[in-house]
Amino acid sequence: MPEVHPGTHMTTALALPATARAVADHRRRAWRWVGIGTTAALVGLAFGPGVDEAGIGWLSALAGFCAVCGPAAAAVGVAALVTSRRMRRAVAAHPWMACGAVAIPTGQGPPRVVLRHPVTDTLIPLSVRTMAPRHHLADPGPGGVLWWAGDPGTGGVIAPPGGEHLLWTRPTPSRRLRRGDAEAAVRHGLLNRPTPPQLPADAAAREQELDLSYAALAQAAHRLRLPGRDGPGDRREPDVRVVPWWRVRVLLEISQLRPTAVSAAFAVAMLLLWWLWGRGLNSNSIPLLVGALSAFNALRSGRLALRAVPVVRTLHRAARAPVPVPKRYVLLPGLDDGLVLVLFSLHGGPGDLPEARVEVNPPGAPSRPWEGMPPSTGTLELRGWLDDAPTVVPWIDGRPLWPRYPYESVDLDDQRQRDRFAALTGHGRPERAGGVR
Repeated sequence: MPEVHPGTHMTTALALPATARAVADHRRRAWRWVGIGTTAALVGLAFGPGVDEAGIGWLSALAGFCAVCGPAAAAVGVAALVTSRRMRRAVAAHPWMACGAVAIPTGQGPPRVVLRHPVTDTLIPLSVRTMAPRHHLADPGPGGVLWWAGDPGTGGVIAPPGGEHLLWTRPTPSRRLRRGDAEAAVRHGLLNRPTPPQLPADAAAREQELDLSYAALAQAAHRLRLPGRDGPGDRREPDVRVVPWWRVRVLLEISQLRPTAVSAAFAVAMLLLWWLWGRGLNSNSIPLLVGALSAFNALRSGRLALRAVPVVRTLHRAARAPVPVPKRYVLLPGLDDGLVLVLFSLHGGPGDLPEARVEVNPPGAPSRPWEGMPPSTGTLELRGWLDDAPTVVPWIDGRPLWPRYPYESVDLDDQRQRDRFAALTGHGRPERAGGVR
């Protein structure tokens, strides 16, 4: 039986299914890096001398690339395996704690964050150890919350709310940096923020505390309201009812056509450059390699586009469906960077229970996703179809909110759905203790 930690109202972080999957996925990716790097190195060493003697320039360059980059990729995989083991130990020994957080601008180098312990109010300066493409996961965003499982003295794991994307952290290396980061966090008002809600301990606590009535969810929505300016925002989007789907920014992003076209065009340009000036010259084989990698990326994006374009066209048709269905809604922050619309019958009272939920994208542009946020509660119109594959698009104040996943009916007898509502509404928040301020 997993240990229950007092003051945080939760078992160990590894008991959360999303975290257990994330640990397994991280370890699987690490082994994949080891396998790819080892294979590339062996291929380069085995075939390099032969193609050099044959005088095939581009194959010689490819073999050299594999011989050099293969060991580097394998080393990355080994380092990731070590990190994976450390993360598993941390989440198996500590609970998830939802902490107020501030990202410290670093310019270059690994990102740094400062957390505030939800019980003692002490500040925890941390340095994140991860690859550059994952640095954005250390930014707490407008919600200002990160989950933490670890020891402030030796390090641990942080994650965006939900526990699905894990980052290994160590204490910020120097006393001067730790002091400076803590002072910056205080200037950003970290000590003045309300304590984030914590995860509940077990099913019994959830059953006692979880209230999913319209009144309770509306109260939670106002309490957890994300910062953002109401209204349509400064960016004017074309009316989806009168333009083709590729004119709508969100639908074009979902379709994956833009990265596919960019990668394909770059591949063609590089291959044409090699064909005109680099054939037969060993020193000019780089355009061929770059073009081949770009072509591979275009094929990968194109495969995603083949699946995404039919979905986008279905969303476009649903958004223009002629007969809307009005519903009451409660808008909650999602467990990652999205929003969750909880839907209720239009003609009901404060004690009504939810009928369905739809996870949607924020309304603003990527640089300002929370601009133009709709009210936390109100009425909306559902346009689309509730058939075997329900596809609906919510409209609020004449603007669509584009769904990430299909319309999902709420079954309150399903414990997994109740668990998700508990995480969304933040049940199990600990009492704050007096601490250093």
